[in-house]
Amino acid sequence: MNDRIRRSSVVAAAFAAALPSTTADPGPGPRLGWSTRLRPSIVPSFVVTALFFVLTSCASAPTVPPPPRLPQWNAMPAAILDSFCSNFREEGISMSTTINVVKTAQPSLITPLSMQSLSDSFFYRGPLDSSRAAATATATAAEIPITIPTTCSWRGIAPNTTSRYADTMTLELSPPIVNPFSRNAAGLFARMALAGESPTWYWLPLIPRGESWTSGRLTVLPYRQ
Repeated sequence: MNDRIRRSSVVAAAFAAALPSTTADPGPGPRLGWSTRLRPSIVPSFVVTALFFVLTSCASAPTVPPPPRLPQWNAMPAAILDSFCSNFREEGISMSTTINVVKTAQPSLITPLSMQSLSDSFFYRGPLDSSRAAATATATAAEIPITIPTTCSWRGIAPNTTSRYADTMTLELSPPIVNPFSRNAAGLFARMALAGESPTWYWLPLIPRGESWTSGRLTVLPYRQ
């Protein structure tokens, strides 16, 4: 844009130089009866064309959208599990039912298959390299701790220990990632399973509210294993 402004200034200077002076000297001799008005001059057409092109290109320059935002969390806030607790109550799961939750966010949930299911959920019809999408998302994903509230009967467990709890459902969350299939959107994956079998996959949108974030509506993903 600065280059365009400089070019506009050069063209404008050339345009001004092409205009006649308004203080022309009528020359030597008697000046009585001389008119000081000048005849209109014809501005060279190439100057007008160049000026129009530069000004039009400056006005029509595309605006680059800002990059999608991501939460800058050192720990996942308790409000995230509160959202899951509310959804589970709507599904008929009692608040007194113990649910394991892995205590740190798991980048391993971000896979080509989960990215494929996310694109299906958002009816994405463009070209898709799910492996590349997963690699891009995991590049900024960190294994941050999860704050566990008391809204449901959550029980924090260490990663890779779900097989020890054959009779208890376990919830795992991914770190927040950019959703490449929706404009300026972010969210996280979740997986709920009993002893690691027949998992249900979710997508939880994250919505910026100034400097804070709120969760959107939880969506069940069409995940196919």
